[in-house]
Amino acid sequence: MGQVLISGHWGGDINPLPALDLLARGFQSFAPTWQAHRAPFGPGRAFVEAMRSHVDIAVLSTAEEADLKVVGARYRAAILAGQSPVVEGGHLAHTDGGVAFLEGLSGLSRADYSDFDHWFFSAIEQSRLLCRRGDFYAAFSSARPLFGPSSTLALNPDLTPRNDTDADFNRQWMSLLHQVAQPHLPLQGQPASVVEPGRIAGSGASGGAAAVISVLGGRLISDGDFLAYHTNLHSRLAEVDLVIVLEPELHSPVLAESTLPTLSEAAARLALPVLAIGRSSSLSAHERAEWGIHGVLTDENEDFETLGQRAARTWAS
Repeated sequence: MGQVLISGHWGGDINPLPALDLLARGFQSFAPTWQAHRAPFGPGRAFVEAMRSHVDIAVLSTAEEADLKVVGARYRAAILAGQSPVVEGGHLAHTDGGVAFLEGLSGLSRADYSDFDHWFFSAIEQSRLLCRRGDFYAAFSSARPLFGPSSTLALNPDLTPRNDTDADFNRQWMSLLHQVAQPHLPLQGQPASVVEPGRIAGSGASGGAAAVISVLGGRLISDGDFLAYHTNLHSRLAEVDLVIVLEPELHSPVLAESTLPTLSEAAARLALPVLAIGRSSSLSAHERAEWGIHGVLTDENEDFETLGQRAARTWAS
């Protein structure tokens, strides 16, 4: 009897559990002696579902709540309730650099201040007092920074230039974040240094909320790494013989910012075969090898049960 882990996602705002269930049903209908385990793994709804059993961690995904002031307020409420909050998100269509998130987190309304800088420093001070209570995180599905030519403030999610960019405000916001950034511990014999918070990998995620969290001393971590740790991925893989990963778009530019490499790299350490299932694929044999994929199945009609049967026919025989 073999065991298969069926994991992954089907898009940020789509609950992957029905698809994972159908894949498992199809696989076991052809290979009844195999045991199938499902594990949502990815951004958005998959991230939320994967973390649902962790009651001590409050997951706030921008795929479920687009108003970043509301996300900030819920982040604040989670800290006050004694939970460790994590805001999860990627490259958003609309971003203000993290201003609305800071407003919700601090509980201080910009409307009550005549000067933006005065509000900012007050909001940072209030938020730092709040965040001393425990651990807090930002999980990013896009490693793009907040500032720079390839940043989330400069580019839309489809990588076209933003036409609504306020360069003067962006410079002001960058300067303010830099002034309150935490210095990194110095190496022996060297002075402490301040890393530009808006240029850290992932700082542009969730509309810039990730940059604000970094400034306050929180941890920025990729979706894949966060889930791998909190879902005991490596222990689960040690018990299976095959890994099936649901990833809707199997194209190299997309995979570069997906959670599939986290799964395939972990599987490679245990010499486990990885089968990727998606709507479409443009991967060459060389690219499959680069991404740690041993087989690919696609179906634009999304017939997951049949895909599960096809997977078992090849990989469980």
